[in-house]
Amino acid sequence: MKKIKLSIIVPVYNAEKYLDKCMQSIYAQTFTSYEIILVNDGSKDNSLALCKKFAQNDKRVSVIDKENGGAGSARNAGIEIAKGEYLAFPDADDWFENDFYETLISAAEKGDYDIVFSGVNYYSQKLEKTGEALCPKVDFISQEECRKNVMTLFPTTTIFDVPWNKIYKRETVIKNNVRFTNLRRCQDAVFNIDVYSVAKKVTSVEKGFYNYIVNDQEKTDIKFPKNYIDINVYYYTHLKEVLTSFGVYCGEVKTHYDSSFVISVFGTLNMFDNPRWNLSKSEKKKYVENILNREDVQSFVLSATVRSDAETYYNVIKNKDVKKVFSIHRKEKFKSKIRNNKFIIKIYRKVKGIK
Repeated sequence: MKKIKLSIIVPVYNAEKYLDKCMQSIYAQTFTSYEIILVNDGSKDNSLALCKKFAQNDKRVSVIDKENGGAGSARNAGIEIAKGEYLAFPDADDWFENDFYETLISAAEKGDYDIVFSGVNYYSQKLEKTGEALCPKVDFISQEECRKNVMTLFPTTTIFDVPWNKIYKRETVIKNNVRFTNLRRCQDAVFNIDVYSVAKKVTSVEKGFYNYIVNDQEKTDIKFPKNYIDINVYYYTHLKEVLTSFGVYCGEVKTHYDSSFVISVFGTLNMFDNPRWNLSKSEKKKYVENILNREDVQSFVLSATVRSDAETYYNVIKNKDVKKVFSIHRKEKFKSKIRNNKFIIKIYRKVKGIK
């Protein structure tokens, strides 16, 4: 039996509108030595039936049906049965260029790399291209070099902390028992931090091969869990520990991640207004107070060094200024309404002479 080179693990949750496009993108690949593992993560639509249909028509496709646990747990389920030399984790609503996996596999085999990643093209829900992130060419050939450089590059672009634009050597993942956490957010970044910690060789291809659909941020925010502050603290604490062990948590790297933590915590504070939670006025105040008074949040903030764009948020959190949280939220919400008001935008463009 021919050895499988690549296990393509696709977490599927309510993806009946998109899954066919993703699958056709896989079938169109110039590289063909793969298996496809579709993990139905408790979908409530017709996704499971579609997964089973693909499996019936193609022996390379297998289906796992599990209770909903998030994309991380779905990918873990796929890892456990994967047979390929390399692992890939595309999202069910995305697609990729025809030579995506051939290019990444070729790059991996040339130097026996643990991780290979590519650039990304971003698309709106209407499939209009909105941007791209062409990754810098990296070629790290020792664990020391990986640890010193990869996490320093992490903040320069999101393509370093996501799994879908990469392939990973399965042996590296399995041997070091690296898995996705069950966090409902940040699980991708934590997984990559852990893989980078054990990787000995990492490289990239500069072209944007992966086409990613950007979800509406407002709709995404509504889905955030009430314990998101726990996720934030876990992620940044884990990140800090790893970077400290690498000897790179200092200077600009420390300032970047400290600032990111402060901005992220303030964003979590603003979630008191999440319509899905439907908190009363007193509950909103209590929610904010609880976060500001957390010992782990205060400990992290008091040891932080931040950029100018995080200073206001830093001072609010450090001083546990509840009133200021609500005041800033009102101002930012008003500004957002102004920016999104089509009539005001039309008048502004007319005054500025913008066509």
